[in-house]
Amino acid sequence: MSEPASLYARFTLSHEQYEAFMNSTPARPASFDDWQAWFDRRSMAGDGRVGADMLAELDATTVADVIKAWREDPWTGTPPVEYDELRRTLRIAMLQASENYIEMLRLLTPLRGAAAFNEASADDFVLIFDYLWGDSEISAYLLLDQGRSRFADACAPQHMHEARGYLEEALDYMQSRGG
Repeated sequence: MSEPASLYARFTLSHEQYEAFMNSTPARPASFDDWQAWFDRRSMAGDGRVGADMLAELDATTVADVIKAWREDPWTGTPPVEYDELRRTLRIAMLQASENYIEMLRLLTPLRGAAAFNEASADDFVLIFDYLWGDSEISAYLLLDQGRSRFADACAPQHMHEARGYLEEALDYMQSRGG
């Protein structure tokens, strides 16, 4: 992969869960023991090892601070984060997340922390794939349920469809704003 992949995440959270998640300290990369297995399934330069430096804590006080930084970076193409209180759904889009798996690890970490807050039986997920470049190559696909997150190999078709639709809306929004 040489072009930045896009990110889409959907979480099912009550208003209280949403507030708690946004005000929580971002999850620590070292809290998850499956990074190496994810790296092992990817083609990348270097030795493909998850080093201790990659598992360093994020420099942010809250998840809201992390998302604010994403939004303030014009490169990422991150429209406003959408929390629908009636549907109890938080959706996050990033049109140009990264082409680098180490950077993806840093993007995924705070999102994986949502598993501690989301509805246990929800069908929540995070998907990083080549949306803008006309390819559906999946870089990362995480499922969140029962208070945990885990990588999955095959993306559910309904998740890909949802992600494509929302990223299309995000792209339209960004283009209408001149971004």
